[in-house]
Amino acid sequence: MRWSDEITLIHAELDTDGEGFTVRTLGDRKTIFANRKSVGFNEFFKAKQAGFTEQMKFDIFAVEYAGQTVAEYMGKQYRILRTYEDPKKPDELELTLSDLSERGGGANGV
Repeated sequence: MRWSDEITLIHAELDTDGEGFTVRTLGDRKTIFANRKSVGFNEFFKAKQAGFTEQMKFDIFAVEYAGQTVAEYMGKQYRILRTYEDPKKPDELELTLSDLSERGGGANGV
């Protein structure tokens, strides 16, 4: 693998603003090296059925992930839809990303 892509992992929390609206607050940011992967045909359609569009997937080193819920790649922020640990690669973790503006990714979802 190349490990030539850089993504930024971001901790995000939900807060309430002065008018009582729920807003996302972005916290600590950590830029790491990753390996971008393609989204499979079957995965794409399963995500679509659940109301999401899988945008992209990345392999990262597992020790660098600490439960962040937002990732930034090339200036755009994405929701970390899921993580996957492959037993054959215990040092790596696969992140599946989705557009923040989609279902569950707006201010009501971290």
